[in-house]
This record gives sequence, structure tokens and C-alpha cells, in this order.
Amino acid sequence: MATDGPTPLPCDPEIFEKGSTVCVLDARSNAAERWVKAIAAKARARVDWHYSSGRANVLHLGDAESRQRVFEAINDLQDQLQGTILQVGGPGLYRAGVTEVPEGTIAVDPDFGPIIRK
Repeated sequence: MATDGPTPLPCDPEIFEKGSTVCVLDARSNAAERWVKAIAAKARARVDWHYSSGRANVLHLGDAESRQRVFEAINDLQDQLQGTILQVGGPGLYRAGVTEVPEGTIAVDPDFGPIIRK
């Protein structure tokens, strides 16, 4: 976990358990925390994040309308992130219910995806 100051509070347990990925970031902890809070405020939605395999996995919990507002906020505020947006949409790696990996996968690299033995 890359931190850039005081450790942010853990991801909201309900969002962590029931939320779905809206984007994945390469960002230090406080930069991710500030940006995700700005996304949540602008979208008026429940959004939080946690590190997964060295990446900040941003989750949303709510209906389709609030999810759409989150995507619009991500687009509007992308330049304010001190980091890099690696993926928008989903599903995020290592989330509950994400079970499909290509046959022959021996590992998953967060930058390159599945590593497959041929």
C-alpha cells in the first residue's frame, strides 16, 4: 500500500461487501481518498475504495441512476486525480462474483491482466 500521509479510514464495510467496481486507480492512499470523496460528493452517491493487488479499487453501491452519476463525475473530475485511472467500468479484479479467467491462467498481473501458460 502506497501512503502519502495519515492512513485513510478503511473502506465502508457495506460498500466493500456489496459494491461494484466503477474504476481502478494507480494512486497513493490520500490522493485516492480525496478524489473518491470528491466523486461521491459530486455524484451524490455511495462510493468508497480499497487497495486490491496494489491498485485502488473504487466501488459504488446504489441504483443505476447513481452509478451513471458516478461515471459522469469520474469523467468530470479525472484531471483532479493525483494518479492514473487504469480502468473505468468493471468488473474489478478479485471482487466477489468475478470468477471467469481464461483457461490456463497461472497468475493475474494488475497491469497486464491474466498470465496464461500456453
